[in-house]
Amino acid sequence: MALCQAETSANLRRIEGLLDQAGRMGSEVIALPELCSTGYSFMGPEQAAMVSEPRDGLTSRFMADAARQLEAYVAWGFVETDGSSLYNSASIAGPDGQIIMTSRKMNLWGNDFLWASPGRFPPPVVRTDFGMMSAIVCRDVRNRIPKVPKVASGPMFDVKPDIVTVHVNWGKGGFPATQWMDIVEDLGCVAVVSNRWGVERNGEFEQDFGQGGSAIIEPDWTVHTEGIRWGADCVVCHRVDMDKGPLL
Repeated sequence: MALCQAETSANLRRIEGLLDQAGRMGSEVIALPELCSTGYSFMGPEQAAMVSEPRDGLTSRFMADAARQLEAYVAWGFVETDGSSLYNSASIAGPDGQIIMTSRKMNLWGNDFLWASPGRFPPPVVRTDFGMMSAIVCRDVRNRIPKVPKVASGPMFDVKPDIVTVHVNWGKGGFPATQWMDIVEDLGCVAVVSNRWGVERNGEFEQDFGQGGSAIIEPDWTVHTEGIRWGADCVVCHRVDMDKGPLL
């Protein structure tokens, strides 16, 4: 759990190693977990605010620079602030180092209710070298029509995506989760699911996210887990044939 800048910087150094590994494997679309540089178990807005950033903040600049160096699309989760509210968000940066979209989690869960405001608009869907792409955060994959009061209603996406990066802190349970399977069937998309692992502590409060487990899932429910390690940092990688080129 990172509640200060020094710990966030240490997390980014770990992420840098994983990005480098993915780059050496030739990855062209790379996804990282929900709130990957800060941890999840905030007990109030004051704690989350300590590591919050605007969309063009430190973490976003770090990821955008990595995307440019790797000539890849890089997607990540972070604590976003717009100056008045906090959001559990995810962004994607393109190979040119530009941030091409940001999505705010609509369907809050667990600790989210202690600090985050729900997103109010469907995740943007943007055109990329591999077709239409978007990103969603954790519970939004489960409740694709938002059920939290006073948020957006209707379909999750205005435009059907070909690829969705799914950023989760899924916790213990069956792997792969049935909700991950459902979204690829419903949308006919490829899902790049990035999950976290391990025990997170915030004072006396403790959450166990289990052994983790990330996957690349095709619309026919084919699940790829090449490179997976249980209870450890890893890079799951697979090449999927897309209409406009390969996705790794």
